[in-house]
Amino acid sequence: MPVTNSTQTRFQTGSQMLRTSILHLGLLFATATQAYAQDTTPVTGINDGPYAVYQSPTSPDKAGLDVSWICNDKLQKQSFTESGNISLPAPCGYPQALAIRPAETSFPASVKFKADKVAAISDIHGQFDLMLKLLQGNGIINQDWQWTFGTGHLVIAGDVLDRGPKVTEALWLLYALEARAKAAGGAVHLLLGNHETITMAGDVRYLNKKYVTVAQHLNTSYPQMLDNSSVLGRWLRSKPVIIQVNDMLFMHGGLHPDHQNLNLNLQQVNEKYRQTLGMSKAQVKADSVLDWLYGSMGPLWYRGYFTAPQLPGEELNKVLQQLKVDRIVVGHTTMNGVYSHYQGKVISIDSGIKGGVKGEMLFWDKGQLSKAGADGQKVAVPDAPEKRKDASD
Repeated sequence: MPVTNSTQTRFQTGSQMLRTSILHLGLLFATATQAYAQDTTPVTGINDGPYAVYQSPTSPDKAGLDVSWICNDKLQKQSFTESGNISLPAPCGYPQALAIRPAETSFPASVKFKADKVAAISDIHGQFDLMLKLLQGNGIINQDWQWTFGTGHLVIAGDVLDRGPKVTEALWLLYALEARAKAAGGAVHLLLGNHETITMAGDVRYLNKKYVTVAQHLNTSYPQMLDNSSVLGRWLRSKPVIIQVNDMLFMHGGLHPDHQNLNLNLQQVNEKYRQTLGMSKAQVKADSVLDWLYGSMGPLWYRGYFTAPQLPGEELNKVLQQLKVDRIVVGHTTMNGVYSHYQGKVISIDSGIKGGVKGEMLFWDKGQLSKAGADGQKVAVPDAPEKRKDASD
């Protein structure tokens, strides 16, 4: 939909910031080559996988599945005559058998949910071991990785990919938990972050070195390992960018007030992203709505709640009133814990998990907010300290 003239200048500003703050879509393949060329020394002792690829990507429900693992640096393969409702073994890599579901085909997905209790975590960045400790320590899953959060909803506010060494394990656990939560009357909501979208578009600047070697073993590139022909890639492409649970709006970055001028509801925003993931720079810039959505003031990249020029409180109130929610919960901007901003109207949940040492989760129960680390000791969500960590991707 066209952008109104009254906000065109702001959209142009967002477009300019897009050029410097995201992946530079016109240079995708050069960027990938440079990233891989930085250090070509292979990582050894790798156990990773599975990587499951549809034998017919255009009709995944009508063909089989080819699956690969890297076991102690050796490639192992197995083929299946079906692509859904099968069980993948666990020879190495992800340490449990996996139940592969039929590929998602129902769009657009729901965007508004009601839940008795909510837990939220963000910016896992391949730190699977720490993510596991947080989920287990807070009663989301048990020691066998089974869902124990009942009818509760778990929200992951983007950026599972990049940086850390166990991205594959993190994705498969969330994939498995999604089905287990649903069976218990709960839900797992994985939202896309900026690192999911840049990887889909071919930007591997933040890729852990391990996956460079894995891609070499598989004779492919990392973005192709997670493209639409793979189980995980197709699953990721079914995920939303923004959802509402109870009175809270969840997304990775945040909403600038001018977002309302797009005249898109939440479902339309998610569908717009889903249809354009991996699009070229020229295609993005040819559409003013996409130029905004993928830019530095769009919901995946916006930092204006925390960094200068900081959004005035009255502008935030307008956003909340227009969307009929009480608060916005976001990741993306790294801090040393979960914090409250704007008198609780914004909650930041990028708690520094990407460092692999410590992190926190947010909880909502009967309208009350709390947070906890891996020890499961819940405390009230504090106001953010005046001196915050610098913004980080």
